Amino acid sequence: MTHRGEGVVRVTESMENDHPKLDGPVELEAGTCYLVKGKQTETSYRLFQDFVERGTPGLCVTRIYPEKVRSRYSLASVPVWWISYSPGDRHYAPTAVGLLAKVIETFIDDHPNGCVVLLDGVEFIMNSVGFDKNLLFVEHMNEYVMPRRAVVLVTVDPDCFKPSEFARLERFLESIDELELRQVLGNGAPYIR
Repeated sequence: MTHRGEGVVRVTESMENDHPKLDGPVELEAGTCYLVKGKQTETSYRLFQDFVERGTPGLCVTRIYPEKVRSRYSLASVPVWWISYSPGDRHYAPTAVGLLAKVIETFIDDHPNGCVVLLDGVEFIMNSVGFDKNLLFVEHMNEYVMPRRAVVLVTVDPDCFKPSEFARLERFLESIDELELRQVLGNGAPYIR
């Protein structure tokens, strides 16, 4: 159930749900993949940056050139993997979803006390491997994260999907509206899930 009021969005949970929260500017439930819906990926990067600055181990998987990500968001010590056809260290083709999944799984397993992963490039993966294979990749990540103390932020632009495809993608992930999140991050009010 979502409650709104005075810049605070709070989702109450049942008593059965005892997953720990990942502390940060936004309180997110560990063991959860969040679908950050909107046109501006900047907000997801700012949220990710804040978690990392607070000491949460982070992994960034992105379509943006890694050095730009590191300098723009002060992420010098964060591993950044580039989804690109360009060859290189820590570069993965968007068709290599099995290898990319393994990179994310290994990072999560290496940080059993909690971590945050930013996955920005789902649309590019979808254009390369097709929607169904992309959906399997995202669903696999979601299932992998559930029993662990990790949070995965998946940035997506809903306009890049057919409505029926986006509904399938959104069905199994927790949704965060990017515009609402941007407003909360901009005014310093807590956003609690």
